[in-house]
Amino acid sequence: MTLTLDFTNCLSEAIGATHGLTKSEVETLVAKFPKHHESIEEMRANGESGFFDLPYQDMAELKGALKKHQGKWADLVVVATGGSALAARTLLGAIGHAAYNLQEAKARKGAPRVHVLDNADPVAAHQLIEVLDLKKTLFVVVTRSGLTAETGALFMWLADQLRKKAGKTALSSQVVIVTDREKGPFADIARQEKIDVLHNPANLAGRYAILGAAGLFVAGMAGADIAALLAGAADMDKRCRHGDPYKNPAYMHSLTHYLLTRKRRKTMHVTFSFGNRLHAVGLWYNHLCSVSLGKMLNRKGKAVHVGPSPVAALGSFDLHGQQQLFAEGPFDKVVTFIVSRSHGAAAVAPQLYPKIEPLAWLKDAPFDGILEHAYVGCEHHLTAAGRPNLTVTLDAVDESHIGGLIYMLELSIAMSAELYGIDPFDAPGVEVGKQATFAQFGRPGFEDLAKRIKDHRAKPRRTC
Repeated sequence: MTLTLDFTNCLSEAIGATHGLTKSEVETLVAKFPKHHESIEEMRANGESGFFDLPYQDMAELKGALKKHQGKWADLVVVATGGSALAARTLLGAIGHAAYNLQEAKARKGAPRVHVLDNADPVAAHQLIEVLDLKKTLFVVVTRSGLTAETGALFMWLADQLRKKAGKTALSSQVVIVTDREKGPFADIARQEKIDVLHNPANLAGRYAILGAAGLFVAGMAGADIAALLAGAADMDKRCRHGDPYKNPAYMHSLTHYLLTRKRRKTMHVTFSFGNRLHAVGLWYNHLCSVSLGKMLNRKGKAVHVGPSPVAALGSFDLHGQQQLFAEGPFDKVVTFIVSRSHGAAAVAPQLYPKIEPLAWLKDAPFDGILEHAYVGCEHHLTAAGRPNLTVTLDAVDESHIGGLIYMLELSIAMSAELYGIDPFDAPGVEVGKQATFAQFGRPGFEDLAKRIKDHRAKPRRTC
């Protein structure tokens, strides 16, 4: 796995000191990183998050579940929301076939089609099961705590449908639950219904669980090389076990974004991925960044209201859209390009209309060349306009490189939280939203909140 990070265009020598970082600013923070690295190592040792350990996890339970279910089902439905749903969606988008569900079963080598139910949208739920043979469908329910209303409601609705259409024993044979095995409502359900459980420890939030059972089981069912994913993550982890940002891409990614936010007010963090598969990672990173860094309180309980606003762009598609804003709009953005030297396939535009000059120059143009030239053009445009940008380059888009990229971004977020002095692994704002749902449904213990929401809803509204 080969991954490089080029931060040249974030520096004042490339774009000027008004929007670029000076050598002094960078080196002052670099000097503090050995101490910050010690804090990250303490987080790892104290078990603040299980993502540190995922590259080296014991695969026995996961392999056993895969062996039990591979080649047995026509369809697989992931029932989850938030980061738990993004785990499977991201890995399939990054390393799976672009038209995976449209392939014939033979081309998929007997792997099931994969669908994701990630929202309590009644139309989406009904329309999906209308086209499935429920007797030939495996359901994977992902919920760390088991306290998410959407996942709980979807599961109970599907469980009722399964019992009616596939038999009373369908739950034990057609459901796998990814949750905390030790406690929680879905651990209780699993014991009651004799459903297999893949453990998701309490210290592994959904957004960090992409390389855990939440992502790996579905990816493995779809035929991905999950060992290579973990190997790529392990390579990145070993590369980053020191406090020198000049040799640590995760830390330099964090350092540049933090300094540009604090010193130059670049509060919009754009991930501009050149290639559809890389864009899948960019969309997941949006979620990771938002939940991990958008915090009201720091670790000492002081109100700080920090956190960048992440944006995901697709290259070269957004060369014809968002690039206009990035290059000429407000000076509030730092752009991270993600590119690959190889896309794993070749396509060339043939010369069909030599006498039509606006198309003739595209003779024998390779598609990956179009992506490469578009990236170079965007990078040059932003740099000339004084807009900070950096580039992450992969040798290829495969399991090893995606595993390494994911781990690098997770570690970068953990370090950014250290710099901001916040907890990257909690999500108090998300919990408020969950509690509001509990209250409105009359769950005991939330009566005060229910009254406040009722009073809020009763206030006069100005409408037009």
